[in-house]
Amino acid sequence: MRTVQIIPATEAHAAEMLPYIRQADIDEFYAAALIEPSEVLRRSMAASSICWAGVIDGEVVGIFGVCPASMLTGFGVPWLVATDRLEKVQVTFLRHCRPVLAQMLALYPRLENFVDARNAAAKSWLHWLGFTLNDAQPYGALQLPFHHFHLRAE
Repeated sequence: MRTVQIIPATEAHAAEMLPYIRQADIDEFYAAALIEPSEVLRRSMAASSICWAGVIDGEVVGIFGVCPASMLTGFGVPWLVATDRLEKVQVTFLRHCRPVLAQMLALYPRLENFVDARNAAAKSWLHWLGFTLNDAQPYGALQLPFHHFHLRAE
């Protein structure tokens, strides 16, 4: 039986997972904004209303959270940075995501962001959680195909 913790994320969690961030995420960060994973984590964690680390069997497999889009829109921007380790425990991790998603939707009745069309694992996770992914369109610094994704509270 795996030990699963979804706990408030810290800088120590980010430092622990940095060497293991999955290549698809690294490619997505670069395509969207020409930035490195360490900067994505720093900015995302600092801007988040709530931010968690997924720790399975003592290893950080991902950090995720939600940021306010702006004071005017009232919607939240969910994000996830994951490690290669997540692939080995994907089902276990997914089972613990729904309560976290409910917390995000309690804060922001609409969630939306963009995902790189090449990031198959992230797209599967979003589908499983119930997000709608629009057709891919050019987006970000490199104007590569990205899907806008969104979900409304019921």
